[in-house]
Amino acid sequence: MICIFLPPEELSAEEVIIAGDQAKHLSVLRVKIGEIITVFDGLGCKYDCKILQINKKAFIAEKLNKAPYSAESPISITLAQGIAKGEKMDFIIQKATELGVNKIIPLITERSQVRHTAKIERWRKIALSAAEQSCRGKVPEINEPVSFNGFLEGRHIGIIFYEQVTGKHLKQTLKEFNNSREITLLIGPEGGFSKEEVNAAIEQGFMEASLGPRILRTETAAINAISIIQYELGDAE
Repeated sequence: MICIFLPPEELSAEEVIIAGDQAKHLSVLRVKIGEIITVFDGLGCKYDCKILQINKKAFIAEKLNKAPYSAESPISITLAQGIAKGEKMDFIIQKATELGVNKIIPLITERSQVRHTAKIERWRKIALSAAEQSCRGKVPEINEPVSFNGFLEGRHIGIIFYEQVTGKHLKQTLKEFNNSREITLLIGPEGGFSKEEVNAAIEQGFMEASLGPRILRTETAAINAISIIQYELGDAE
């Protein structure tokens, strides 16, 4: 199943013109005339489209049908992630998208080795590609980076993870969220959160939780936490 996203206004005519990066993507996948692909509008609908023509700049497709579509979890997860170095952040965004996260907020924390970034558009492209690969039907929102204190001003409700938590495993903490439809996960960069940041988050209502007795890399912690939450509260049954 080959899935791509197009804006709704590009799906209004009977024939769909697929150009630019999406055409390059179909070329890489060696899509041929006569093949049927799935096109999402990002608003909850999918279109089955048959490729009619291929030229150097675009694929021309015929819309066969339109139907409602959702592969979204019943629990809306926001990942507030301390910005990690290099390709680690790319990896986190890719896997968080595949696992069904609804929003990602890059955080500039006390121990962040990355204090500013011009990668926001790159991260959004990674999220788009991961959503297409997993046929989600929706691309998660990637926010502009924000300071830790600025994030706390948003009055989020959720869980903060750090290595010094003892006796409070995530599975136990999640019992407090059994009736919740939204949850925010607060995960630090390399080196984790400072004591002051942890205390500030708890004062704002965040609950603390552990992911086990072993210290995890930041990218491993994010994937582990999201997977457990989808299993306990979401659709990964």
